[in-house]
Amino acid sequence: MGGTSTMNYLRSTSLLAALFLLNITALAQGVSRAECFPFENLSPDKRKAAEELLLKAMDEAALYTLVGGIKPMSSGIKSFNIRTSLPRISVDEANKAIAELGGKNAEELTPAERGRLSEAKQTVERRGLLSDIEDVREILQQWRCGDDIFAAVQHYNATFEGRRFLDVIVFSRPAVRRMIGEKEDFFSRWGITQGSHPLEIVYAVENEKTSARNGGYGYLFGYPDHAVRFFVEASNEENLTGQFVTRDFISIPTYARETNLFVYAVPKGYTSTAVDASLKERSLKVLNEYRKRRENYVGEGKRGILELVRDWFCNSDGQCSQKNAKF
Repeated sequence: MGGTSTMNYLRSTSLLAALFLLNITALAQGVSRAECFPFENLSPDKRKAAEELLLKAMDEAALYTLVGGIKPMSSGIKSFNIRTSLPRISVDEANKAIAELGGKNAEELTPAERGRLSEAKQTVERRGLLSDIEDVREILQQWRCGDDIFAAVQHYNATFEGRRFLDVIVFSRPAVRRMIGEKEDFFSRWGITQGSHPLEIVYAVENEKTSARNGGYGYLFGYPDHAVRFFVEASNEENLTGQFVTRDFISIPTYARETNLFVYAVPKGYTSTAVDASLKERSLKVLNEYRKRRENYVGEGKRGILELVRDWFCNSDGQCSQKNAKF
């Protein structure tokens, strides 16, 4: 390679390296304000629903996932349940049956007509639920601020009385990666690594047939080690003896409720330790900051939950990231 060619090559390489470093720095700082929970991408009705769902999440235990990453994952933000039995008639047929029979008194209907009307209502209910679930999935696609946050609808394997349950879940990717790194041996049974997608992790845990399922959920929900151990051991004992293991509970307060939202089980008569106190102290710092901000942002004529989150996540340069949230 000649001298001029070598110099040009070195300049190009240096330029590429500089651009790469700039990109890494930008990613570390975050994304633009418009790309942090970009609810403007939604229709007005769905944007309103998105803000209501985000407010519920922040008022409850998901606050500790969205801010601070104390809980790698939170669930229970919104739930659905759907019949597992498949409809035997189409939606069009169901609507016709409801139009024909729905206005009559039950005693006017023959047994066959009552069965047909019930089947029609179940078919229409199923279609409505699927539409609602799809709307929530569309909303959750906008629950992002860079790559730190991921949200989705999860379905559970177990069914109850012919229904399957689904839940909105949200992850802090940095917290998930940190937790998987700390519990590498535990999660290695599923081939899970720090690079695994959050849904890969949660479905590996959900599909587990042993008490490791409880342990996996415990770590995802941010429980301390001693609580996860009790969660698993109590499950094993119950499976062995058929007897429920009595327990006490430790709750971390949330804005919506003081107890039973961020909560974990401990042995009966358990005395709290420094581990529990530390978890509560870290959580309360987040909650107290949220309470102050919520007072200023949420309510009639105020800027709202979306602007609260953006102002909390965005730095003075307009770069937004979960990592910027101070408390």
